[in-house]
Amino acid sequence: MRPLFDIQNRVVAVAGAAGAFGSVIAQELAARGCRLSLFDIDSDGLEQVTGALALPSHEIHSRTFDATIESDCKAVLDECAEKWGRIDALVNCIGVFEIVPALDMSLEVFSRVLANNVSAALSMCRFAARHMVPNGYGTIVNISSVSDSVANPGYAAYGASKSALSHLTRVLAVEWATHSITVNAISPAMSETNLTGAFLAEGTNRDNARSRILLNRLLEPEDLLGTLVLLLSPGGKFITGQTIHVDGGRTIS
Repeated sequence: MRPLFDIQNRVVAVAGAAGAFGSVIAQELAARGCRLSLFDIDSDGLEQVTGALALPSHEIHSRTFDATIESDCKAVLDECAEKWGRIDALVNCIGVFEIVPALDMSLEVFSRVLANNVSAALSMCRFAARHMVPNGYGTIVNISSVSDSVANPGYAAYGASKSALSHLTRVLAVEWATHSITVNAISPAMSETNLTGAFLAEGTNRDNARSRILLNRLLEPEDLLGTLVLLLSPGGKFITGQTIHVDGGRTIS
């Protein structure tokens, strides 16, 4: 049988590895035999994630960093390449979730959301790609959101940032295709995480979010894994510039 979905020994950098999505992704990639470099601003959370993987210290690399600082992004990816000798893939799970009505939102909030959700991802993509270009291959997956396509009240900053991230993904795919680097995005529906918990607990937000999803439930982080493994594996090598909505039907409801 052809190993269409085999990602064993792939060197994968995961940014935002201590978050709800990043931690589940790290667990799955470790179970599939990937060599991991895990990055997050949350040092305690990152320690918990790496400890839960139960891998020998020489089989995992982790580092705290601030993704909004360009030099930090370069440093962690340089360390990844030095540790493993190459970078095969980058998974960007970096992001913040701030919901504020446009009339009440300051430009400071808007700029902060874009800095975390777009600029940080661009920095990670650029510095990862610089290590991939000499090797003539690589895979980048950005975690976006259905908010790149659907409009909700209060989402002026968040929706704009995710739309920008999904379009950035397309542009980078065009620019780097000649180097056989694929760049895609996965856009999940609403999920209950440490970022969204307070929002979902307010008023009817949870019921409203669930009712707009055809499968009538919120997304679980594990729902992303099948699509992610596809994009990282030989089975996904001809997919680039795409935003794949893993949304239970949210974008058509």
